[in-house]
Amino acid sequence: MPHKNFIFAYETGPLGYLISTRRALCMLLAHKIRDSRLQLFLLKWAGVLLAIVGAGICGFNLMPMILAMGVFAQGFCLFALLLWFGAGDMFLKFALEDERFYNLATERHALNVFEDTDFSLPQPRN
Repeated sequence: MPHKNFIFAYETGPLGYLISTRRALCMLLAHKIRDSRLQLFLLKWAGVLLAIVGAGICGFNLMPMILAMGVFAQGFCLFALLLWFGAGDMFLKFALEDERFYNLATERHALNVFEDTDFSLPQPRN
């Protein structure tokens, strides 16, 4: 799907897309590392990771091992999930803004775009 069609379909109709987050992160780090939004995103998530590790170290010193491990594992999984979603969202923003980045992303199969013909919610009638 060409970039202009992608933007039009994204704004007007049901559009589905699959993002390979591993490839998307590699492309973001290789091509958009100088962008201040990506640098702020990475700085913010590095700070959150340090806070989680610090809380884990304190938790292991203050609580029993089983309880601390359960809390730390759930906190780390939540961190990974939110980082995963945030990276995909940022990748999609860059693909919408830059046609060359969009073409590169679709060539490398980091972004697959398709029209969503299956309506999951009832559509309003005129």
